Amino acid sequence: MSGRIRAFISLILFLPVLMVVGCGASPQPPAEQPKPAEPAKPVVDVSKQMHEQLARVTVMQEAVIRGDMEAAVEPARWIADHQETEGLPAGTAQFVTDLKKSAAVVAEAKDLKNAATATAMIVSYCGACHAAAKIAVAMPEIAKPAAATPAAAHMLEHQWATDLMYQGLAMPSEERWQNGLNAMKGSPLSDKDLPKDTKLTKEVLELEKRVHELAAKAQKATDVGTKVAIYGDYLAGCAGCHSLHGKVWGPGLPK
Repeated sequence: MSGRIRAFISLILFLPVLMVVGCGASPQPPAEQPKPAEPAKPVVDVSKQMHEQLARVTVMQEAVIRGDMEAAVEPARWIADHQETEGLPAGTAQFVTDLKKSAAVVAEAKDLKNAATATAMIVSYCGACHAAAKIAVAMPEIAKPAAATPAAAHMLEHQWATDLMYQGLAMPSEERWQNGLNAMKGSPLSDKDLPKDTKLTKEVLELEKRVHELAAKAQKATDVGTKVAIYGDYLAGCAGCHSLHGKVWGPGLPK
């Protein structure tokens, strides 16, 4: 057998070995790697979130009462943009959603009436949320203020009544609500109690009479919707009076 034949036979015999070795060395598809775990969502401090919200609701309402629309925008916009429903007690998310919508109304309001009505709704949503979550909200009792002059004392009593009614809706507490209405039972101011301004005195007296009438009407209200409507009118009356005269009654520009 010639050398060329022997070499040819050896090559034929060796080819299967090469094929086996080659197949054995072929790369295997990589095993599927497990997906990385999603980062844990931050724990929502609901108590802190609610305190921040309530603080801004208070600032917003005070601005509306003063008739200062510009000062109401920032806290209202924060409430509309920052409140989350994540982590809240079951059955309360819708109240937060409604609250955000009303806060946006305050932030974009062009007149005091709309801002006051939306503010009253926001306060009521706080109370409805607390009630749905079965949370007993503790708010400090507010002592009756004292002042040297009749006009100043009367205005402070208005503020006292407003704060009590606010607590009544926000906690919610029927006792605080009724205490606020009782604080409004006093007689309206007369023209001799007001700063001399012939252009504004008549309008001030009409608004003063209006808020006292609302207090009497509100004592007969039993459902939240009626209370909110009355409270919104009440805030609008306060704002309308304060915005009449920037130097005396509030921060609004002189009419």
